Amino acid sequence: MPVEEDAYKYAIKNAALHSGKAGVGPVIGKLKALHPKLNIPKLTQIAVVAVQKVNSMEKAGIEKEFAKFEKQGYELKPKEKTEALPPLEWAAREKVVTRYAPNPNGPFHLGNARAAIISDEFAKKHRGKMLLRFDDTDPKVKKPIENAEALFKEDLQWLGCKIEETYFASDRLELYYKYMKEAIRREAAYVCTCPVEEWREKTKAKKPCECRNLGRREHAKRFEKMLKNEFKEGQAVLRIKTDLEHKDPSVRDWWAAKVVDKPEHPNQKAKGKHVWPSYNFASAIDDHALGVSLIVRGQEHEQNKTKQEFLYKCFKWKYPHCFHFGRISLQGIVLSTSRIKEGIEKGLYTGWDDPRLGTIRAFRRRGFKAAVLRQAILDLGVNTNDAGIQWAKLIDLNKKLIEPLSERLSFIAEPMVLEVHMAPNGMNKLVVDKKQFENFKEGEVVRLRQLFNVKINKIDPLQVFAEFIGEGKINKPIVNWFKQGKDIEIVMDDAGKVLGLADERIEERKEGQYVQLDGLGFCIVDEKQEGKVLLRFAHK
Repeated sequence: MPVEEDAYKYAIKNAALHSGKAGVGPVIGKLKALHPKLNIPKLTQIAVVAVQKVNSMEKAGIEKEFAKFEKQGYELKPKEKTEALPPLEWAAREKVVTRYAPNPNGPFHLGNARAAIISDEFAKKHRGKMLLRFDDTDPKVKKPIENAEALFKEDLQWLGCKIEETYFASDRLELYYKYMKEAIRREAAYVCTCPVEEWREKTKAKKPCECRNLGRREHAKRFEKMLKNEFKEGQAVLRIKTDLEHKDPSVRDWWAAKVVDKPEHPNQKAKGKHVWPSYNFASAIDDHALGVSLIVRGQEHEQNKTKQEFLYKCFKWKYPHCFHFGRISLQGIVLSTSRIKEGIEKGLYTGWDDPRLGTIRAFRRRGFKAAVLRQAILDLGVNTNDAGIQWAKLIDLNKKLIEPLSERLSFIAEPMVLEVHMAPNGMNKLVVDKKQFENFKEGEVVRLRQLFNVKINKIDPLQVFAEFIGEGKINKPIVNWFKQGKDIEIVMDDAGKVLGLADERIEERKEGQYVQLDGLGFCIVDEKQEGKVLLRFAHK
């Protein structure tokens, strides 16, 4: 297997350069770069086996192998990247029109961003267009969150998704009514007034209910009564005629519309409307009406495709091309819309951008670049299997982008004063880290980073006394310091807060810019207040 071969080759190189003994860490690091889709536990297992094998070899054998690999062109390189998305052979004959159709009842997170990013990529690749269609046809349970359009569009734009047109399903109820009436006229739909349990038992037995075979005139009258709210909630439902013999009971005569007595939808255009379509009906009608030719969505919608095809057959339409993908996960991060929304409402999370959440806004505020999320999603492609995104990969990709933009600054979590006797250039009072001095003893010599050397004379709870002993570089412990610090507050990835002092140069960094704090990691400047700078921790 290539990964095992790579592990062996790099273990040989590491051993040859380090007196015949290879280390597991460097081998894992190389394998991570060469095989990013493999998880860390798997790579660790492979690296350990390779290192044990190499470390059991004689030094002469290691040198012989190393010389052979060097002659071949030793430096290992990642395999040439293949196209993440499959080709669309039909794109030469049809215009590629994709759509992203979120339910705006909760925050936009990494899980449902997969459909948006892949749809956008297909549209751009084939010079097509992408539509944004809000699936907001639940007027009670899944009501839209406030300002949903602006929030979703802001996140989509940040991710690099280009939206050509925007639609709301709740704006299009009259269009759905038109096709509901037409489906009844074509005897492809019926209004059922049977008790739900009774209908379910008959359907389970693959038998029609009493309503199914009534004439279309009767169903047209019943539908008008639904529209006028003469049928109350739970008394009537519009169903699409499918195959009562179908192996999947949920496909049999699926519901297309129901009555809602007191809809609470915020869209004023939907005011007074009592008949609301199902996701399957509204989505199927709009995909045809808006010219959608490619649907990219989760594997759970494979069943919906089967349902909707019955409706398309009724109207003699061609069903769009489809790709379905599995769910994604990210360790320690919440990617459930219902859980996120519930947690925010209960005060468990500070908002959409709480660092413990997998929302796009949370990643953005933490300092992750959009290109990182986009690349991680595209690398998954449209595989139908569930997949996990590794934190190590996200951090590695992000670090490459933000490290050149980050100014490295000293950071002290527990500041204390260091007084240096006979210090040159007025550097007699400095700020140092109390925690660092817990490891030192009186009489010990240390070097102040890029400054000079001192001997510790006395360590008090709040102050250290030392004396200047020279400027030349020495092989002694390095101590971080600064002359004057700036109060900072950092929101960490677990939503906890860390207080401390940073080099006063942090004042020069603007909101949205990056810093690399010694001993902590990469942070983004979140807000500058009088006397204090607020930051968000990104990662190590």
